[in-house]
Amino acid sequence: MMMKFLNIGFVCSGLFLIPFIGSTQDLIKQSKPVNIILMIADGVGINQMSGSLYQYNHTLLVEKMPFIGLQKTNSFNSLNTDPAAAATAIACGVKSFDGAIGVNMDSLSIPSVIKIGADNNMKTGVITTASMTHLSSAAFWAHSPAYNNEEYIASQLSRSPLDLIIGGGKKFFTDRQDKKNLLEDLQQQGFQTMSILPEATSFPMADINKKYAAFTAFDLPLTVMEGRKYLSTAVSFAMDFLNKKDKKNDGFFLLVNSAQIALGAKLNNPDYMLSEYNDFDETLAKVLDFAERDKETLVIVTSGYETGGYSVNPGSKREKLQHEFTGNTTTGTLVPVFSQGPGAIKFTGFFENTDFLPRLKALFGWN
Repeated sequence: MMMKFLNIGFVCSGLFLIPFIGSTQDLIKQSKPVNIILMIADGVGINQMSGSLYQYNHTLLVEKMPFIGLQKTNSFNSLNTDPAAAATAIACGVKSFDGAIGVNMDSLSIPSVIKIGADNNMKTGVITTASMTHLSSAAFWAHSPAYNNEEYIASQLSRSPLDLIIGGGKKFFTDRQDKKNLLEDLQQQGFQTMSILPEATSFPMADINKKYAAFTAFDLPLTVMEGRKYLSTAVSFAMDFLNKKDKKNDGFFLLVNSAQIALGAKLNNPDYMLSEYNDFDETLAKVLDFAERDKETLVIVTSGYETGGYSVNPGSKREKLQHEFTGNTTTGTLVPVFSQGPGAIKFTGFFENTDFLPRLKALFGWN
């Protein structure tokens, strides 16, 4: 007779051996999540995390996440991907040309994880610290061969699969060359639209029977150093909104994109960069708290690319670092992937940026 053993052993997480108590069957039972929260910290590699760890002399929240992998970030035509192609690879599972938003090498639209999730009755949301139409988040719900055609990207929102979106860039909806007011279009398609101050620490009540679009700035939102505070509040609001909207327990997909970390790195401004990452880390605390209470949520934390070739140099001391950048563009550096929750073990080891979507499809049984 085959016996079922209780194991006190280790699970290989790609880079480390993670201790667990239980049987192999216990891991299999926990393999399918209901919800997905994908947190993308633009421009962040291991060195940016090291900088935050030592500059603020604290423990990073990703240290609590048990599974770790490494992601290869190159695009189809460049070892040093551009941000649009990186987002498209993660969102749509294909390597495309630099500048591509949700399209393949032939400039044909391809479905994203948000579209596929919505087709399978998941509720979906996006939160960004940049404009709603910014390339890093737009690749998850829009399609364009040119990432900088933000008015065209904005015109796709009303008919996108999104149930919620929070971010800046209101001007692309109201101050357009074609003179259209896309807020009216959004409202006709069932969105409640509103403006939120970037320093907001609470969000107004929302009708869960409608979709939700909240603008946090006319153009690019403020930086953290300028007083922006909404990210963690927005994430708490979005998790509650999507969870309540999911009346049949089909689950939700939420993308949280901290876009301005990369902007700080591009400017070779360590204070800007690290303050944005610290904001991201504080927001992750809210996400992990939700996931630990919910028990059905897969949390993935990663980046699409590293920016600036940042390093913490000799002579650095805690809270007083000697920073250095080698440039102001993306690099070919591998970036870490941290995960927690049901199915997290699928995101370990070395893998391509195009592997996120097929692995999620396999987890959920999506075609």
